[in-house]
Amino acid sequence: MEKEIEVVKQEVLGIEEYAKKLVVASPQDYQQAHLTISKIKELKGKWNSYWRPLREKAYSTWKEITGREKEVSDRMDRVIKEVSQKALAWKQEQDRKAEEERRRLQAEAEEKARREKERLLKEAEKLKTPEKIQERIEQAEAVQVPVISVQREEVKVEGVITKKTWVAELVNMDELIASAKPGSVASSFLQFNQVVANQFAKATKGAVEVKGVKFVEVESFAHKTKKGGE
Repeated sequence: MEKEIEVVKQEVLGIEEYAKKLVVASPQDYQQAHLTISKIKELKGKWNSYWRPLREKAYSTWKEITGREKEVSDRMDRVIKEVSQKALAWKQEQDRKAEEERRRLQAEAEEKARREKERLLKEAEKLKTPEKIQERIEQAEAVQVPVISVQREEVKVEGVITKKTWVAELVNMDELIASAKPGSVASSFLQFNQVVANQFAKATKGAVEVKGVKFVEVESFAHKTKKGGE
């Protein structure tokens, strides 16, 4: 069988050379081209028939190995996901508490600054001399609200870093389509579904108009092959 495959290989080399030099310029050339296609398909059938059982055996072995690997690998992935989610949930809760405390302290600082400004302005109302009044007003205007930050001890684990990234979630496809004007960011999120469009073209034979899409009839050859051919 191996010798037969080598013969097929050599025949293909000859046909490749024919294909490179081929110029279809007559009915005879046209006919010969189709005879060559039929021949190459026959050879392809022989070639694939030789490799198919070897491929199937290799695939069966690969499938068994990857199945055994995946069985425990998937379980470990689930454990990693579960533990990561719980660890991240704890960290996010600590972040939430720290932010809550920061906001509380910030609100206190703002209230303190507001009271101090109010006190100075009331003092200004009681003063008699323009210089003193202006001085208190300037002091009131100079009161600044400090920006509060809360420092908390970060738990560090060697080899572990926390990363943040932005992701997109589709909320309403109709709204996205409506906003997808030419050149807009929204338009770059839409992709043409070639498979579905081809199925629609085949079903309607191009009789239904869809703006932005052109339906065309494409011609190709179909060759009958002997049993075992592809």
